[in-house]
Amino acid sequence: MKTLLPNTFPVVAAAAIAAHTVALPWAPQALAQSAPGEASAPAGTSAPAPAPAPSGNPGAQPASGGGGTESTGTSAALDYLYNRKGGEGSAVKELQDANNRGKDKAIAMDALGVKHISDPQSRSRFERFLSSAEVPAEYLKAYAADLATVLELLRTREEYRAWNHLRRLAAYDYADAGVSWELANRVEAVWNVDKTRDQITQENKKYREEAERSIRSADFKSESIREKELQYTRRTQISGRDSSRNNRNSPNGGVPPAPESNPGGGGGAPSVPSVDTLMGKLEMTEDYLRSLEAKANIKLNDLKMQKLVESSKADFSEYISTLYQSGRYRHVLIAAEFWRRIFREGDYPVAMAQQVNASLEISREVQGSVDAFRTNLAENDVVAATERLQEAFLRSEFHPAILALPRAEKRRVEGFLKSLTRMQNLIEARDFAGLEDLLKEMKTVAPDYDATKPLAIVRAVKLESQLRLGKAKLAAQAGDTKTAMAEFQAAAEAWPGNPDLKDKALTFFDTQDVQNQSLVEFDRLVKEDNYRGIFEKQLNFAPAMKDDLKRQEQLKAALEKVKIAETATEKANAMRNAGDIFGAWETIELAVAALPNDLKLNAMRGELSGKAAEFVAAINKAKDAEARQDLGYSLTWFAIAQRQYPGSQIANQAVTRISKQILDKIN
Repeated sequence: MKTLLPNTFPVVAAAAIAAHTVALPWAPQALAQSAPGEASAPAGTSAPAPAPAPSGNPGAQPASGGGGTESTGTSAALDYLYNRKGGEGSAVKELQDANNRGKDKAIAMDALGVKHISDPQSRSRFERFLSSAEVPAEYLKAYAADLATVLELLRTREEYRAWNHLRRLAAYDYADAGVSWELANRVEAVWNVDKTRDQITQENKKYREEAERSIRSADFKSESIREKELQYTRRTQISGRDSSRNNRNSPNGGVPPAPESNPGGGGGAPSVPSVDTLMGKLEMTEDYLRSLEAKANIKLNDLKMQKLVESSKADFSEYISTLYQSGRYRHVLIAAEFWRRIFREGDYPVAMAQQVNASLEISREVQGSVDAFRTNLAENDVVAATERLQEAFLRSEFHPAILALPRAEKRRVEGFLKSLTRMQNLIEARDFAGLEDLLKEMKTVAPDYDATKPLAIVRAVKLESQLRLGKAKLAAQAGDTKTAMAEFQAAAEAWPGNPDLKDKALTFFDTQDVQNQSLVEFDRLVKEDNYRGIFEKQLNFAPAMKDDLKRQEQLKAALEKVKIAETATEKANAMRNAGDIFGAWETIELAVAALPNDLKLNAMRGELSGKAAEFVAAINKAKDAEARQDLGYSLTWFAIAQRQYPGSQIANQAVTRISKQILDKIN
């Protein structure tokens, strides 16, 4: 097996799934008698001729050697899976058992014929609902009236009063669960955004006034500057004409002299623009810049205000979606109406409108399902009533019609569902005698329950078990001990409670004269405390000791110990897969105390010890110190282990035990 797993395990896994698709999936099936064909050759080449099969097994494919092809290795793996049963503890056996358990569960659920809530959390809430008392009608009526009041206030545009009334709704702790309080907080948050908008609006008003003042000042200064420039131009032109007349009589031959500045303003015209004109232009430019800055601030505030509004809308809309997804449909209607009022929108957004319409439709459907449930229950149709109640609960578990259902009516559904769970467990455990008794009881619990599928399973499995026993008898008569043993085991797995199984098995063992050998081997294993060996050969030992009460007790004790070990192994594997290495090691450690020589447990303990080294070291040091009666040192290490793993059963019990011993010594 070890040589096949590295290269062929995916093929083995796939084949294992195919191996179980047979007529009676709830009973263990014989493995196929022929291996699948070889893998096809690549395109363009001829397929190699199959190697001749060994003479002792003409139907088997040859096992692949170290240099064999991939198709040969695959065929060997499939041959191993189909033609040989996996040994106890092997990977193939574990895969077969896992597939059988999953198939048994699927078959059992299908045989029930009644849909059950599959989601564990929803199922748990539904079971709590079935066992809870009904909510008083007066309480629900008052709550519904307050809800209607809020909606009416919103329709009359009295948003503040409606918001204030939400606080009153929150007082209905069971029906409301504080959802109205949170909705009121959301509305208040939107109004706080409105206050921020008002502040921004006031800021923009100041900025506009400042911009208008700056523009007016700039315009005024512009007019003043233009007037001064015109005056300056006229003075320059007059001064030029005077200079021309004087230059004709000038001793310089008509060449005009250099102009003289006239800072005092007397005499001739100034030769450059005045300082007042330049300063005026600078001041005018500054006014224009101030107006542009104010307008920019206004634009930024507008963008900020728009972003606040959009964010507020999006957050409130998302909260409404959360209410819808959590089944608070009446609050969806109230929150959507608040959205329209506080954001001054005429219509809902498309997604919100769909949620509002769906909330109304779901409320109507839930009321209809509850009415149908009560009608079906009154007519003693418990199966139909259960399905209607589950539908209504999954649609809206907070609907008043759901909350008001009397406990007595819900208890009938609860009793029926418990019977279904018990039926599923009996089918998975193949306890068909108990299943027949339960089906008779179901007629009183749910007269309308259709037991066709469960009864068909009972008949089919009984027939399968009887056929297996017949084949075992024929094989024993033919001297084929191996086949007879396999058929006996298959019959036992198909129907462990078959009354004919024990008698025919005893006859078989008497015929083979193996009773004494079995008892000798059993006594040897008991002396060696080899409980695992007893467990693996229990079918051989059980018939041989039918009248030996002492050995029966020893067998029972051995099986119980191995059962504890197997349970501990499964629990430890689950904890290890969940990342709880300390808990996995402790589970195995406690199991080893009951079964110290079990190789499987000790191997797993060794593997986990390396992964939980610090915790294991602390426990071991504490135990050694306790054995030396060094109680203080032992208590310290147990406390360290307790801190590393607060859920430790070993550490917690030891701390309590040693603390008591220390206190007893002090006293």
